[in-house]
Amino acid sequence: MRNPVRSEADAFHIVIGCGVVIAAAAILGALLNPFVGVALLLGAVAGALIWEVATPDPDRRRPLREAAAIGSRSAREGGPRVLVVANRTLASDALRTELARRAQDGAELRIVAPILASRAHYFASDIDRELQDARDRLRETLDWAGANGIAATGTVGDPNVALGAIEDELRRSGADEVLISTHPPSRSNWLETGILTRLRDELDIPVTHLVAELEPAT
Repeated sequence: MRNPVRSEADAFHIVIGCGVVIAAAAILGALLNPFVGVALLLGAVAGALIWEVATPDPDRRRPLREAAAIGSRSAREGGPRVLVVANRTLASDALRTELARRAQDGAELRIVAPILASRAHYFASDIDRELQDARDRLRETLDWAGANGIAATGTVGDPNVALGAIEDELRRSGADEVLISTHPPSRSNWLETGILTRLRDELDIPVTHLVAELEPAT
């Protein structure tokens, strides 16, 4: 929750505002009905809570946006840079068709495959299987891209959290768009953990969501 008091002026305005509301509630309660005064106080409290929840906090850090800004300053000139976030859907026809289309339009494709470690393996620091699976998927996808004349590079992402891997890539080279590929909502861990929402909330570049199935491309 934000801190509403960031200066002496803020504190002064809050004290004055509270005093005005309390005075108005007391006067209305005395002149009309005590319930009117209580209703005014409750309405003021409810309004303050709604404002707190509904308005963005200007002081909240947005690490993904900050990383993208840093990466964009150091990025090389060229075509639009598309950061592709995918792991288990890397071999899907839907994603590969989209990658081919973006490459044909002149985009530079950078793929990050965050490791999908199970909770038990993560806490036991045993992610060898997940790491190898991600490497295999990425290697097969890059081999497919090379065989089809598509220029693409990639890396396996941070084993801690997918957002950490995305942030690292944005800081390294920036992006003009993020393309995230997931399973359908009922089978997507990334959607359940709110990664797509976080990306769209923090970044000021397009974030495209592609729903892909598991069938491998030929």
